[in-house]
Amino acid sequence: MKRFWRFFDRLLDLMAALAGVLLVFITAAMCYTIFMRFVFRETTIWIVPMSEYALLWIVFLGTTWLLREGGHITTDVIYVHLSEKTKGYLDFIMSIIGGLTCALLFYLGIVHMCDCMIHGVTDVRAITIPKSAVFIVIPVGSILLTTQFFRTAWGKLIDISGWG
Repeated sequence: MKRFWRFFDRLLDLMAALAGVLLVFITAAMCYTIFMRFVFRETTIWIVPMSEYALLWIVFLGTTWLLREGGHITTDVIYVHLSEKTKGYLDFIMSIIGGLTCALLFYLGIVHMCDCMIHGVTDVRAITIPKSAVFIVIPVGSILLTTQFFRTAWGKLIDISGWG
């Protein structure tokens, strides 16, 4: 099992690094298109749609890593006033809810992907691209998020039960 989690963690690190590369690409591409528009009064038409796709990919590539690192934003107005044991129970419940929500997103992502593939749906803008190629990241990212949420829930359950 340790080998699986080591592989899983390395996969998350790789995906987060890819999200970082995409973010650098978007920044450079936008600077390039602004420069071209300002200096030469011409622009590159494919940069905006590709940046939109990249933003979607960044979210689903980096979110699981961020969850593992505990970097998600939390509203702690009430949370800071709770005991450690109550915080543990709340974290456990929230992880279960998060896992179930991401499992539903995984299912809906698969349904949408199959629909796009069966009907040959494409996104026709500056470039034509199959929508399935854009949206494949949703079920992939969602199943990884589901796994990480349940991993976190298991860790919290061990902490609050004293099994560990």
